[in-house]
Amino acid sequence: MILNLLGYYVDVEVRTPRGRVDMVMRSWTTLYVVELKLDKSADAAMQQIDLKNYPERFALCGLPVVKMGINFDTKRHTLADWKIEPVK
Repeated sequence: MILNLLGYYVDVEVRTPRGRVDMVMRSWTTLYVVELKLDKSADAAMQQIDLKNYPERFALCGLPVVKMGINFDTKRHTLADWKIEPVK
């Protein structure tokens, strides 16, 4: 809801040929492919994006695609780490 108020189009559990992306956010200039993890690592999230080639589904959207891996920490109740990379 907050991201919508900030002007992003947000969709969750978006199907791809190899699985489901946790979240896809689209701004006027960029499309973000977001994988969320709980008590793992941002690297694990990025590996899943790469392994399942999630950005391929959005190759023809006409916007640059950015991969985001986010890990939540249940002990500290916060973001543990995150990683952001453009798709090449």
